[in-house]
Amino acid sequence: MMAESTKEAFRRLRPCCVQLTKEQTVQNVSELRKLLDETAGEDLQQLQEYALFPLRILLKQKQRLHERLTQAVLECMTHVFQHTHVHHWDMLEDTFTQLCVLLSSPSNNGQVADMSEELKLAVVTTLKSLLLAADSSLLVKLYTIQCLPLIGHAVSILLSVAEHESARKLRLETMECLMVLAGCHSGCADFSPSLDRQIADSFASFLPGITMTLCRVILGDAKQGHAVIVCATEAWSKIVAMVMSDSSVDNNQSQCSVESHDVGVSERLRSLQVRRTEDWCSGTADKLKVLVQRIAGETHPSWRVRLALVDFADRLLMKCTKTLQCCTAPLLQMLVSQVGDDYPQVSARCTQVLGRYADQHLCSRPLVEILEENLHALATALPRLMRAADDEKKLSTLTLTHGYLKLLGSRVATLLNSAAHLKRLSLALVQVLELDVTDVRIVGERTPSGVRIVGERTPSGGTPAISMEGPPAGHYVLPNRTKRFRHFQDPRVYQLLRQICQLLGYYGDLSLLVDHFLDLYQQSSLHRKQAVLILNEILLGSTGEELPDVAARPPSEETADIICFFRSSLLEEYISPKNWHLPTSSQSEYTDISNTPPDWSSDLTTSLKDSPDWLIPRSSSRAPQTSYKTLNSNILLICLQLEGIGIFAKVLSEDFKLLLIQSLYPVLEKLGDESAVISETAHTSLVSVCVSCGYSSVAQLIAENADYLVNDISLSLRHFSLNPRAPHVLRVMLQHSDKDILLLVQDTIEEILLALDRHHEDRCVSFLSVLQSLVAAVNRWFPGNKNKELNKRPSRKSWDVEGTQSIRDFLVEYHRTKQLADGLLGDDDITDVEHDGKESAEDAGNEEAMEEPDKKPEVPAHIKNVLEVLDRCRHLMSSGDLRLRLQVLDITCEGLTALQDSTVQLLPQVHRLWQPFTHRLEDSEPLVILKAFETLCMMGEVCGDFIRKRVVKEVWPKVTTFLTNQAKISMKVGPAYTHTVAHRLQSTILQGLGPLCAQLGVGETEVDMIACACIPYLSARQPTKLQEAACGVFAALVQLEPDAVWLTLCDVYCPAPSQPPHPSFPHVKMSGSTSEKSEYAGNVTQLLQKLR
Repeated sequence: MMAESTKEAFRRLRPCCVQLTKEQTVQNVSELRKLLDETAGEDLQQLQEYALFPLRILLKQKQRLHERLTQAVLECMTHVFQHTHVHHWDMLEDTFTQLCVLLSSPSNNGQVADMSEELKLAVVTTLKSLLLAADSSLLVKLYTIQCLPLIGHAVSILLSVAEHESARKLRLETMECLMVLAGCHSGCADFSPSLDRQIADSFASFLPGITMTLCRVILGDAKQGHAVIVCATEAWSKIVAMVMSDSSVDNNQSQCSVESHDVGVSERLRSLQVRRTEDWCSGTADKLKVLVQRIAGETHPSWRVRLALVDFADRLLMKCTKTLQCCTAPLLQMLVSQVGDDYPQVSARCTQVLGRYADQHLCSRPLVEILEENLHALATALPRLMRAADDEKKLSTLTLTHGYLKLLGSRVATLLNSAAHLKRLSLALVQVLELDVTDVRIVGERTPSGVRIVGERTPSGGTPAISMEGPPAGHYVLPNRTKRFRHFQDPRVYQLLRQICQLLGYYGDLSLLVDHFLDLYQQSSLHRKQAVLILNEILLGSTGEELPDVAARPPSEETADIICFFRSSLLEEYISPKNWHLPTSSQSEYTDISNTPPDWSSDLTTSLKDSPDWLIPRSSSRAPQTSYKTLNSNILLICLQLEGIGIFAKVLSEDFKLLLIQSLYPVLEKLGDESAVISETAHTSLVSVCVSCGYSSVAQLIAENADYLVNDISLSLRHFSLNPRAPHVLRVMLQHSDKDILLLVQDTIEEILLALDRHHEDRCVSFLSVLQSLVAAVNRWFPGNKNKELNKRPSRKSWDVEGTQSIRDFLVEYHRTKQLADGLLGDDDITDVEHDGKESAEDAGNEEAMEEPDKKPEVPAHIKNVLEVLDRCRHLMSSGDLRLRLQVLDITCEGLTALQDSTVQLLPQVHRLWQPFTHRLEDSEPLVILKAFETLCMMGEVCGDFIRKRVVKEVWPKVTTFLTNQAKISMKVGPAYTHTVAHRLQSTILQGLGPLCAQLGVGETEVDMIACACIPYLSARQPTKLQEAACGVFAALVQLEPDAVWLTLCDVYCPAPSQPPHPSFPHVKMSGSTSEKSEYAGNVTQLLQKLR
């Protein structure tokens, strides 16, 4: 009995169905669709056959209907199937057959019918909804041998649409329909195990076509869209996992399933059925392996596709562990390669899949063997790939290696016990990490002398945890330097290699790895740098602090054994003379002769027959010429060893203090190296030591360990020929310490001074570098208290005075000076006038003199040191070495600055320095003259008018002659002249003349002399920089003698004739040109405007 609602629905549907049967129009179908939409689901289920009857009749007509009508019919049927269940086999079979026929071409068997994409989509959608609505009891009949041709036809048509159609939505719907037909769609109900096996038996016959077609879709052009590839990947893996599932493949059950439906089946139909025997599974797995390798080896730019591939591997690994065992290697390789994906969705899912698979199967021997074989194969191919492949291929290969090591975990230690695996992996890393030594900038970049290195970086590149503050000027800031490798440039490649080495240190046997790479370090000079780099990363990875997703180990684990191990092997090997004192420049103190056949007839080499140290002092006559590539290699090796010491400190933390007595002196020695690369690396290592050992600054580190550092320096100075770099350590200590260190190193400073007296011919530069650092440190520790503005001589008052009081004072002073000049004032009058201004100062001086009439104030220790240094500079100022003369003048500038507050010591010292200094103003080298003039400006700044008479008498004639002569040359040259030393010297002198004249307080005669020498530089034909400097000179001279300067300028160019202030004054005519086209017009006009 039908319910009332069902009867009411029937009364509404009956006229429409009858009308549709009589007139097949789109309008009638649309009316039926509206009524179906208004019908409840329960009522529609009861009236399913009645509602579908006219629609099925339309589809069975021999003549093709209009596409719009057919599409409307299919949409109406789809609505019915989506809201009802199919319980009758006839309806399922008939509708299924009609839909397949409708989608097929009537003329070409196996081809898709020529119709619009919208109609195809409607057919596929209807077929999908029909299968989803079918009852499981009907599906049992559908997946029998009798219906195998029907299913095969549907599969063939669906695959053809999925591969060849261009509409994305149609292709997606077709592949989803295929998954529904295979019973593996997410919308399908859970089937019984027997039905699952029956579906798998049926689809086993179509597995080759399905897998090959979908593989072509997966590997197709990326333009088809990531959604199509994702859907094809899902369909491939689900269908294969269904057919090849371990639980489904059972010969007995499969045979029973086949036999239970074999009654009355012809031999032809029976031949279509595939029996999933063990041999069939083995052969199919081998064929599928080819497709799996192609799919797994594909790298797609879309992260959604990569995520789908991870799910693809997950299904096959988890459901087909036995049947597809041969595919395990490529699937694991694909998963491992995606662990480091840039998208967290992919990397997290990949890590999850690998972790679950490892937990279930890593204990099995076959899996471990697969991982070990893959790792060995990768290590074998890695050097070749790094040389020939592109960056993406290098990254994928290294990601695989990293993933295999991480997947093996603690079994890495067991793997590396195999000599073959350890040798292959180590050689691969050594060959890949070969550094580039062809960059000439490595050996060419030098550390500026006499400056401190700042801009500290922690080894990880972060913000330093310690403060090393100093004066803002004179610092050498560390650049952001990175290592350059021969076979790759991408920093991501280096980061992966670092993580691989750190994983070896974390999971492997530390002593075995260190011994192995230490052997490589000692055996071959070609592999030495790479071995050190790998060792450093292995030790850094032993704690696991820098490894992602790895638990960090406590730093105190087996600390005592590790310290003993480091002391006995690595640290001692790193800082041994043969590996530490390598030549880094053509002027290096040490020369490596290890690659040169020794001359045993030489007295020098005779004493070295039994010595392993093949380093001889640079002073030897046998010093060979070293190529820049060898120098680069030595520099990089020393830098890597310095980085290793910093890593030791990071690994050992506070326990590294026990090794400071062994390692601090060598690191400070390299901190003072002339090579900028070595110096920077040493500084970074020093920062790491400070952070690890708990020191707040480098100054504290040096101060608390200064006792044995000073002792080592003193011992080295006694055998200076064997330790030529000992002064560098003291220089570094002075540069990076505070004034408290001065008392500790006072004896050592005296030893340096004595050593300079003894070795002033051959080692003078090294000692002077130390003394320069000493004087610079004194300036830093004891800054001057006087305000430099107070030391400047006040400029003479110009005629532009303001106020009546100023005019009155000027007239009174003029009257008194006039009387004095005419002899109208006696000595008593002069004394009375001057007495008032000096009385207070004299009284104060007399009181101090009465208190201590015979006692002189004690000279501070740092002033004594500066005086001793300047005494040595006085004797070395005339050296024949250009570099030495420049260095002496630099030290003189620093020393005068340090003495500026000690006038009692400053002025006599300047007097003693003056005679040898003036000869440097006539030096044959322009650079020395330039530096000497800068020193003269410093003398004027600290001494003021004390040296005015000497400068006017001995320096001014030389300076004016040079400027006058050189002006004739610079006026005629082109733009290239600005790059010459002569132009630089002219510019320096012109820039310093003005301030020097102001500091000396020169008179009118001297001002006129300087102005006349600088007038040619106001010409427009001079280089622009020289014109600007000359204008600066006149701007300074205006403050001293404005009238004389005005007259000098008007003698060159007079823009307008001067008018007398009163008719009683005669008219004065200037000799200067009045033409605006004069070469001096621009600069002179500008200066005259300032005078007004």
